[in-house]
Amino acid sequence: MSKRLFSIFLFLIISISLNAQRVSYEELAFRSQIPTIFISDLILPGENGKTTLAFTFRFNNDFLPYKKIPLQNNLNVPADAEFYTTIRLNTEVFEGSSKKRNPASMKSASRDAWTDTLFVSNYEETQSDKIYASGSLTTNLEPGTYNYVLQLTMMQERKERNTQRRNIRLPDLSKKETGEVILVRNVEQSGNQQSLRLMNMEENVPFGEDFYALIRIPNYTADSPYQLVINEAKTSRRDTTDGKNIHTQDISHDDIFLESTVALQKGSNPSLLLSQNGQPYTYAVVKVPHKTFENAAYLLNVLKSEDDNPVAKLFFKSYWPDMPASLFNLNIAIDMLKYIVSDEELKRIRSGSTEEKEQKFREFWNSKDPTPETVYNELMAEFYRRVDYAYAEFGSQEDPLGHESDQGEVYIKYGPPNSVDRLFPSDNKVREVWEYDNRTFVFEASSGFGDFVLVGTR
Repeated sequence: MSKRLFSIFLFLIISISLNAQRVSYEELAFRSQIPTIFISDLILPGENGKTTLAFTFRFNNDFLPYKKIPLQNNLNVPADAEFYTTIRLNTEVFEGSSKKRNPASMKSASRDAWTDTLFVSNYEETQSDKIYASGSLTTNLEPGTYNYVLQLTMMQERKERNTQRRNIRLPDLSKKETGEVILVRNVEQSGNQQSLRLMNMEENVPFGEDFYALIRIPNYTADSPYQLVINEAKTSRRDTTDGKNIHTQDISHDDIFLESTVALQKGSNPSLLLSQNGQPYTYAVVKVPHKTFENAAYLLNVLKSEDDNPVAKLFFKSYWPDMPASLFNLNIAIDMLKYIVSDEELKRIRSGSTEEKEQKFREFWNSKDPTPETVYNELMAEFYRRVDYAYAEFGSQEDPLGHESDQGEVYIKYGPPNSVDRLFPSDNKVREVWEYDNRTFVFEASSGFGDFVLVGTR
């Protein structure tokens, strides 16, 4: 499974692993505001010797353009709805490959379309990244090389938004020697079949949640043990390699489905139906204890006994949708510790290689984790949430870096005040008084552009 994004108007999902690339905090803060969508392609067994190419997708509400529902309309409006949007996604697949120097084939192999009308009850829901539209498109094709384009239209736009053409090779899965791994959110038994609801978030898995891996195992032999091995992913510009082992588990016979196949079930939440119906495929459904994993990127490998080459493999990442922007980059995350650690301690954490800095950074926050039995560190999340809030709320035209202002520093250290009073004394210098349980901070406007400096505490 690999991602195919709208290159004209979409942005790549920001990596949630702590990295050390050179980037400014302002850039990270901007990126964190970019709405997220997910589009994946799946290659599945088809009918009559063909291969199924499926696209699954998820569009979060903060990406979609909503409008107020007019009084006079021909929509089938729910009783509590106030806003609506329409969305249409088309796919067209062409024969052959698309090359830079040669014009792409215009011989259409298949078309499919998906449309939906969505309703929400208030403005806040139109901006939510927790509410989304999702669906799927599919086509059944002979094995071979193809290229395709996706087209998106929202709110009756006259002009479609097109991706660049993408090449894809559809193999004959009955002969393909390496298997595929598909991320699954949950599994339900339906008679002698398994209904597998897809994660539908490209190669991402929600941070702190378990998931299932659906694995096609070619040339399965019952007397050979198989293992699922998950290692940290070491990424560079050129390659992704295995790092420290995180988890290893045996694939039991109860996980195996012989003489099976999978088929896409269309609907608002795309699922696969796994059936044991005499087809020439073997699948495993394995639960992965991802809630015990750190927020990072991983490589999943399925290994057969005494065979160094993986039977199947997948790169995936933990996905923390509300992750503070100040945590996106290791160096920036360390720099923000200046508000709560001494200069000497900050210098110690900053020193060394990227791996050494990351280890010291994690050790610092692990020592302060109020719930060490879980991978989610509430104290760390709250600290960096405050940094982001201070950056956004206390900046001014003259100095947009709100987290570096006096008000920003107080907010980061002590959190939101119990009360805020704004005073207008006779000298025309506006003052703000922040009250906490055991202290008070007084700020005074230094200009007419929202700059406040700390002038007193008590």
